[in-house]
Amino acid sequence: MTLKSIAILLHDFNAGGTEATALRLAAEWIAAGHRVTIIAGAADGPMRERVPAGADVHLLSPPVPRSALSRLRLGGAMVPVLLQVAPDVAYITGNFHFWLAPAIRRALPHLPIVAKISNPLLPDLPAPLRAPARAALRQLTDAIDLFVAMSPELAARDAGWLPGRPIRVAPEPNLPRDHRPLPRAVPEGAPHILAIGRLEPQKDMALALRAFADLRAHQPARLTILGDGPDRARLEALSQRLGIAADVAMPGFVGDVAQRLSRAACLLMTSRYEGFPAVPVEALAADVPVVTTDCSPVLRGLIATPLHGEVVVDRRPATLATALTRAIALPPVSGSIRPASAAPYSAPEAARRYLDIFDEAIALAPLRCK
Repeated sequence: MTLKSIAILLHDFNAGGTEATALRLAAEWIAAGHRVTIIAGAADGPMRERVPAGADVHLLSPPVPRSALSRLRLGGAMVPVLLQVAPDVAYITGNFHFWLAPAIRRALPHLPIVAKISNPLLPDLPAPLRAPARAALRQLTDAIDLFVAMSPELAARDAGWLPGRPIRVAPEPNLPRDHRPLPRAVPEGAPHILAIGRLEPQKDMALALRAFADLRAHQPARLTILGDGPDRARLEALSQRLGIAADVAMPGFVGDVAQRLSRAACLLMTSRYEGFPAVPVEALAADVPVVTTDCSPVLRGLIATPLHGEVVVDRRPATLATALTRAIALPPVSGSIRPASAAPYSAPEAARRYLDIFDEAIALAPLRCK
């Protein structure tokens, strides 16, 4: 069977990395001649504007907006649309959407389901909890035919939680086709530190503020946090308490990230955990050094030398502030060394790899249904 039609399953158009990369892949698959259908539970979110031309969008009616239990209903609600569209493969864009698979498998037993592992499958657990957690994960994901990890390091990590399950590797499409970063234009005056991410506990922007406060106590600097989310009010209050509000900007979601990267002295990432974070790749592609917490196994391969920045194991603000001091003193132009680390993560290469994985899932489907 030749792959012709791909269904991308989304809860909504939230401004997250999984949604952004799924839409970037969709554009490449459409360009390659495939039909792409995006099935979403609701139209909410700024990524709705980034749906590529040529994609068919099916919004559920009535909608299924995000809530504590909405994922339990979303898979079943998508079944009628999947029956109508009849795709060759269904693509689940990340861990958040794994909950869709069981209901879809029950209704469409022959439909191949491929799912990306976008974050650690399970947190670090005490030994007595690991076996029951693995059993629960196996039950949740049993309907998924193939998993996609975003790097060999992540595939090795995830294999421990999914023993015997097929995990393939595809690079993240962090960089769009013909990506051309703007020339570096680091302004005179206080160095400008950039942080990018949703304002929620995973990203731990409070740590970014505390690290910046330690840095700011020793030298002039500015911090801009791009993104929005439920932690905004708490972070604004913390900025005031730390006495750094005059040097901190939180403009929310913006459309000029490339321009801001071109003027940044470094990127700061303070996440508690990540799968394959897109923002450090975008920063390195723009020749911006990165200071990050040790939140993903892939980071040490990306940030390979002191010229790239630092991966900081110690989450104390003072330690991050020291790393920031070193990063903002680095040359603003690395002679292509930093961009070379980001080069493999292009949308065309990632899209081609995913098409190979979809073909494999289609070939495996008859064996699963026997």
